[in-house]
Amino acid sequence: MNNFRMNPSDAFKKRNLTKVNFDYEELVGRDLSDTNMRGVNLSNRDIHNADLSCSDLSESDLSGAILFNVKLRGADMRGVNLSNAKLWDAELYGADLRNSNISGADLFYADLRNVDLGDANMRGVNLRHANLTGAILTSVDFTDANYDSDTLDTVSKDMKSVLENKGNLW
Repeated sequence: MNNFRMNPSDAFKKRNLTKVNFDYEELVGRDLSDTNMRGVNLSNRDIHNADLSCSDLSESDLSGAILFNVKLRGADMRGVNLSNAKLWDAELYGADLRNSNISGADLFYADLRNVDLGDANMRGVNLRHANLTGAILTSVDFTDANYDSDTLDTVSKDMKSVLENKGNLW
């Protein structure tokens, strides 16, 4: 006799979800780790407390999404649209965000350690208390980005000068 019970929050874990319509799906607190969600539309969705670690979200639309306390560690987010998304306390450690649109996003207390942000559009983002230690920041557009001294303490000397010249000290 098998007493296996599937946890409902694991229904999407390690799946190919590229063709799934998430319009009527509750995603708060879901375990979506290690899934293929390439190109999905999650714009303006509330996905807080979800685990999307190691997932492929490349080319997806998460504009305006609420991503409080979301785990995105090691996620492939190349070319993702995170414009105006709210990523308070989000864990993006080691994520690949090259060529992404992150403009206007709120990254308050976000963990951006070792993230690749090469060629990302970060115009007008809120970087207050964000940790960018070890992040790759090649050709990032920080125009009008808001930052604080805590954020400045986590970037290289060269990036400090870029932030100070293009952004706004909070």
